[in-house]
Formats: sequence, C-alpha cells, structure tokens
Amino acid sequence: MADWAGLHKDLLDLVAVRLSSLDLLRFRAVCGSWRTATAAFTARRGRPRPDRPWLLLPTDVSADLALNRGRLIVCSDREVSVGTLPARLGRVNPRQFVPLGSARGAIVAADERGEMHLLDLVSGARKPLPAVATLPLVARVEGLQVQHLGGGVLPIDAVIQKAVPVPTPGGGVMVLAIYRQLNHRNQWATARPGDRAWKSVAPTSIPSVVDVVVHRGQLYANTRYGMMYVFPELYDLNSAFPEIIPSVTRRPNAYVERSFLVESPRGELMQVELLRPVTAAGGEGFVVRVLDECGETWEDTEDIGDAAVLVDAASAVAASTRVCPALRPNTVYYAVDLEGETRVWAYSLAGKHKRIEVVEVLPTADGYRAPCFWFAPVYSQRQP
Repeated sequence: MADWAGLHKDLLDLVAVRLSSLDLLRFRAVCGSWRTATAAFTARRGRPRPDRPWLLLPTDVSADLALNRGRLIVCSDREVSVGTLPARLGRVNPRQFVPLGSARGAIVAADERGEMHLLDLVSGARKPLPAVATLPLVARVEGLQVQHLGGGVLPIDAVIQKAVPVPTPGGGVMVLAIYRQLNHRNQWATARPGDRAWKSVAPTSIPSVVDVVVHRGQLYANTRYGMMYVFPELYDLNSAFPEIIPSVTRRPNAYVERSFLVESPRGELMQVELLRPVTAAGGEGFVVRVLDECGETWEDTEDIGDAAVLVDAASAVAASTRVCPALRPNTVYYAVDLEGETRVWAYSLAGKHKRIEVVEVLPTADGYRAPCFWFAPVYSQRQP
C-alpha cells in the first residue's frame, strides 16, 4: 500500500498550488503531512484557484454529520454549490455559533457565550475577536441577543445585524460590526483580531448604515436611504471627526427592501438593491448601479457583463462566469429561507421583461439553523 503521508514536501507543494479551495479542504484532511503542506501554502499568502461561491447552510451537529466528523460538506454538481456547515466550534465542549458575515474567504461568527471569532475555512485557522459585550453601549449578553444602555434605568434590546471583514493597509484585516438598536439608528464599530474591545465609529454622524466595503483603499458605507459615505482613511475611522465624503445613489425609496455593496470581478463597485420582499411566488427583482471611474457618480445598469451577483438576506458576493461557467452571466442569484425550505432564484438583468427562475429548492433539514449565506472560498475580486 502506498504511503501517502511519506510524499516529499516539494511534491505536496506542487500539488497544493494547483488546487481549488474545495479541493484544498479535502487535501488538508488526508493526513498530517498534507495538512502541514496546506498550512505552508497559505502561510506564503498562497491563494487556491477560484471556486464558485458556496451557499452555506449552518446545521447543528447531527448523527449524519457525526459520521463525517462534523466537517464541511459541499455539493458542487449543481448550478449553485450548496454546503452544509457544522454550526459548532471546538472539539471539547463544542459551542453553537451563528455566522454574522463573510468576505475575503473568512467568516465572522459569534458563539452562544457571546465570544466572537474570525474563521478561515481553507486554512482551518480561528482568530479571536472582542466579545459581543464589549461593543459600545452594550450592557450584557443573553444568548446572541445583546442589550445596550439607553440612558435610562431599563436597557434597550439590540442585535448584531452583520459583521464584515475588510482589508487594511499592510495586508491585515479589520472587522466592522453593524448592530441595530430599538428606536435608535444603527451603530457600528471596528476591531482587529486580538483586540480586547470594539471601538465606535462616529455613531451619530451617519444614520442607517446597512453595508460596508473597501474599494480602492477607501471604505464605502451604504445606507438604506440612498446616501453613500466614503471614508478615505481607514485608520481615521475611530477618531471623533473622521473625514467623510457623502454622495447620493438614488432618491429615498420606500420600495427598497435590501441594499448591498459588492465589487465586480473587473474591480467595479456595485450597489445591488432588492426592490420588494421575496415570497414563494418570487419578487419584483433587483436594481444594480455601478460607480463611475472618477468615483463620483452612480449609474443604473442592466449589463454587468460576464459577472454573477449572489445575494442572501444580509450580504452579496460576485463571481466571474468565465472562471465559474456553471453560473449565468448578467444574473443576480437570490437565496432566502422560507417556511420549510431554502429557495434560490435567478434574476436576469437583461431586457425589459426580467426573467425570474427558481434554480434550487432545498427542504429544511433537521438541525438547520437559519439563515443561509453565500461564502466565497477565495476573494476573487481584485485587491484594493
């Protein structure tokens, strides 16, 4: 019998650089020496070949998952790749966790103790983030619900809306958390792995922030009312008076249900908005706007070329259909949890009468813990 664990490390290095993200996950699971080769590859800032984004379904560890030792299971023989993500952290006394956001191949998650983590599914690394209780104005944690001091005797309920990893100058990563408070405008805060507490970002200066992204070295903050705010300096975010450049993407519109920012595979910044809530019968579709080359004007478009945008309840990712030919060009995929099932629609952006088609219906499995979310195994957009 061949001794696969005894293969020379140089040969393993040659194999690792040719693997996709999913194949690299399987590669590192074979044995200790292959896992070491994977770690060495990622330590050299190596990036696997692009995979299609995965639709991940967080699932509590069940008997079926136990047979697979609670590992990530991805089915890639469909138009959209679907994966089952074990929603437990740790091997001894594992804790349930909830994904709060994903970008650049990493997932931000909070566990049932209120501790937060930055997870890398490819390398298997887990980095600590400050606990939920250290968010500005938060008094205590009850499960994954948080409460903040509202100036009175009684605390006011609040909940984390999303947390997004963004790149920083020098190759590091920073996480921005957006959390919503009852009868208050959204607050947001920043932290880096290893920090002890979250730092507030000018909480009273920008209302209703719903998404953030770093584009060409600048932070863009998207709001639900058609205003966009640009922070030219990431290191200035936590100052009392950070530099902010406002712009308008559209008129305030009550029909916009959700609004996202995402970079296209060509490096363009796009705003993607869902016009109405989606039900089992479908929805009213999406509007896409692209920021011009000067970074000043947002223009509506019905042609995003050989790109597909994949949207869930809280975020969006983009993929090249040349690299991922199973996906349709000039299309927005929308995944949503409905009663008893998770459904994925494909919305064609071209033409006067938009085509809407159901491409995936996934019955709710035992142990499934909504919401589903898209995960890009490799950050395929151009680096800022």
